[in-house]
Amino acid sequence: METQLAPDVTFALVLVVVAFASAVKGALGFGFPLIAVPLTANLIGARTAVVLIAIPVVFGNFLILMRGGGSAEELRRFGGMLAGVVAGTVIGAQLLGRLDPGVVSLIVGISAVLLAVLSWGNLMPPISPKAHRVAGPTVGVAAGVLGGATGIYAPLIAAYVHALQVDKRAFVYWLTAAFFLGGAVQVLSYWRLGLYNWNLVTYAVATFVPVVVGTWLGFWIQDRLPVTLFRRLVLLLVLASGVNLVVRHLH
Repeated sequence: METQLAPDVTFALVLVVVAFASAVKGALGFGFPLIAVPLTANLIGARTAVVLIAIPVVFGNFLILMRGGGSAEELRRFGGMLAGVVAGTVIGAQLLGRLDPGVVSLIVGISAVLLAVLSWGNLMPPISPKAHRVAGPTVGVAAGVLGGATGIYAPLIAAYVHALQVDKRAFVYWLTAAFFLGGAVQVLSYWRLGLYNWNLVTYAVATFVPVVVGTWLGFWIQDRLPVTLFRRLVLLLVLASGVNLVVRHLH
């Protein structure tokens, strides 16, 4: 059941969820939609939550990109993945409402759990430059399809970039670049599909204040996290998100 948005206690709770999700995102580089979409869906309905949260996600990603952390050399390395995210998002957005998100979530959830376990046990094989040229776009398309249909991009991309062993700031930057591109395409696709109205956009813009506050808090936490702890927390969040996707489908 979708709930009509109004300036009430329910929307106040949505703002709290957005602030918390932004803090996690600012600290670890991902986790905003993973946290915000399911919790918000319980308050205002799944479809409204996906469409609403897409806008503050783009805004939050923009704030993080403005902090910097990437390089031109890394852009060549991650360009294929970014292009794949854009292509996959266009496909996923067209499938919103027609694709069974549970099936997609189950596949992505199992993949995320497997990747997290392999990474935690240092069992992930090294990714050669040749394999990277294929794996990057493939991961990007798969994550884009899921993101376009459900608003959740992170599990596959986070596990993949973590496996490349980039440093903390670069990890956050390139994840955010992928999410920003995917999110922008997602919002434009939803707009063209007629899923937005000015009332919904107004409430989405109202979330920008908790996004700013939460992101700033996340930056403060990220700067104080030791690298080893940072990597462990990333893997734990990937694992938790994968398990959550699987459990949601099974129930």
